[in-house]
Amino acid sequence: MTREQTIPQHKTIAGVLRRIVVNLGLIALSVVLCLVAVEVVLRLSTPKEIMRYFFVSPDSILHHKFQPGASGHYESTEFNTSYTISSLGFRDREFAIPKPPGVFRILMLGDSFTEGDGVELADTFSKQLERKLQSVYGAGRIEVVDAGVGSYSPLLEYLSLTHTGLKLQPDLVILNYDLSDAFDDITYTGLAKFDAQGTPVAVPAPGEDDDQGGPLVAFKDFLKDHTRIYNFIRLRIERYLEGIRHEGNFSGDLQYDKYAMVRPNYRPHDGDWKLSERYLLMIRDTLSRHNTDFWVNVYPYGMQVSAQEWAVGRPFWGFKTDTVYSVWPQAHIAGFCRSNGIRAIDMCQAFIDTARTVFPLYWPDNGHWKPRGQLVAAELFARELGPYLDARVHRLNPESAHAPH
Repeated sequence: MTREQTIPQHKTIAGVLRRIVVNLGLIALSVVLCLVAVEVVLRLSTPKEIMRYFFVSPDSILHHKFQPGASGHYESTEFNTSYTISSLGFRDREFAIPKPPGVFRILMLGDSFTEGDGVELADTFSKQLERKLQSVYGAGRIEVVDAGVGSYSPLLEYLSLTHTGLKLQPDLVILNYDLSDAFDDITYTGLAKFDAQGTPVAVPAPGEDDDQGGPLVAFKDFLKDHTRIYNFIRLRIERYLEGIRHEGNFSGDLQYDKYAMVRPNYRPHDGDWKLSERYLLMIRDTLSRHNTDFWVNVYPYGMQVSAQEWAVGRPFWGFKTDTVYSVWPQAHIAGFCRSNGIRAIDMCQAFIDTARTVFPLYWPDNGHWKPRGQLVAAELFARELGPYLDARVHRLNPESAHAPH
């Protein structure tokens, strides 16, 4: 009998198991060392605050909001922009409160298009418009406040206005109505709290009223706060996570499909517009009590402007790359506003006309305006505001002189 044959079977198995454990340990150690090396490289090459969640937080009233005083970077595969949040929670500079005499202040409400998703603050239409107006009416005479926050809609904009925006004593409030706002208002209304009169008082983020979360959420937050690898991976899968959150629903049913109204298979329901329209009228009435003018602006998405725009992002959301989609939803909202005493601006045709000679106006994947698209909006606002401001600014200071439009 050989020596190998005399070794007990259990010792042979133990030896195999030891080798497996050793090999697994070496693999685990290699993985850890690789992750450490990647983490070191990322710490040397990229800032920590490269995603929106470093300066956006859940809120018990506004669902989510910018963190006052926060700063960081919002990076994607297409852009890398800087953010600095004011003490009021806006992506803008500080503004004097109370408002100085002789200043005409415009407050811009809206979602990510107004916030300036993908561009620096100076390139947003609010800041481009402010510079244009100050060149006409004088430095410091006109202020345009960018109060846009991604994924806001008229319900959250009403709450933002009543809790914060009115502190700025705006002379004019312009709400930039986004095509997804009807879907968002349905969602937020389901989370909202109302007073005895049926007026919304808060839209708490899920979990803000309790201690939900658990160990997995705590572990994720630890990785988010203490590693660069988490951000590196999250940045590259963010759009897919958004698609999962909306379940890739292209049904044309607004209860589930945020872009339903622009799809050829749109299936209208009686309540599709009602909530947004209700909140727009609440904002109108609130501002009327403060003697503040109220306008609503509507604008198109890239797939409504030309077959070229938003080419990369369209398929992900179920839109054809060779099709220009109707702008009838924007026309509907503009018509509703005009019939209810709200001045409406419809930017759709201006973008369609510009797109014939200028490309691109939108980020091909992200789908928001590039600086040139922001400029189209700023120029149209300047034209619409010119006659209005001629009278208003003159009344503020009859001796003011300004250049012709």
